[in-house]
Amino acid sequence: MKNLALTLVTLFTVCLSTEVTAQVQPKKVTTVTKTSLKPQQKTKENLTIAEINKRMNAVDDEFDNKSSKKEEKSDYCYMTEQLINVANDYQGIRYQWGGMSRSGMDCSGFVKTAFNQFKVDLPRTSREMASRGERVSKNEAKPGDLIFFKNGGSRVINHVGIVIEVNGDDIKFIHSATSKGVSINSTKEAYYSKGFVQINRVYDRQVL
Repeated sequence: MKNLALTLVTLFTVCLSTEVTAQVQPKKVTTVTKTSLKPQQKTKENLTIAEINKRMNAVDDEFDNKSSKKEEKSDYCYMTEQLINVANDYQGIRYQWGGMSRSGMDCSGFVKTAFNQFKVDLPRTSREMASRGERVSKNEAKPGDLIFFKNGGSRVINHVGIVIEVNGDDIKFIHSATSKGVSINSTKEAYYSKGFVQINRVYDRQVL
């Protein structure tokens, strides 16, 4: 019995000592230290910001391009497109003085016939047509405008055509020429460059 009592006392003492030690021993505190970004990491961050700025600029450029296209589209005129289609449809018809039909046309007869289809009434002669509408400079020319010449040494306007394309100072126009009938020529050609006089706008593209 003495031995059993001694064993129990010893065991109790050991347990009590262990519990006290556990309570007294301080808990380990895990500390987190904030480390600054390494130079390489900072460079990477800066590159990322630069890339974002680059992409934002690209978006802005794309928006500007779309806005520019919308503005170009707003300049589109259905009548001008149809007028040029009608004029081109007459290509190959022979020249005939005083003519206004598919059997033959002179220059003003061709222009008047084309515009008649859009209820734009023009005079019968090129000289009279030159007094109609708004006169514009050569660098303001647009498809659908009338272009006038003094050909063959004439002192007065004696020829007219319809502008169909403008590329800088190169203006292409369709007209009825004595040599080829209804055909396309350019102001870059010496003959027409020498005879060029003026360009007139005879209808409002904002309305038609």
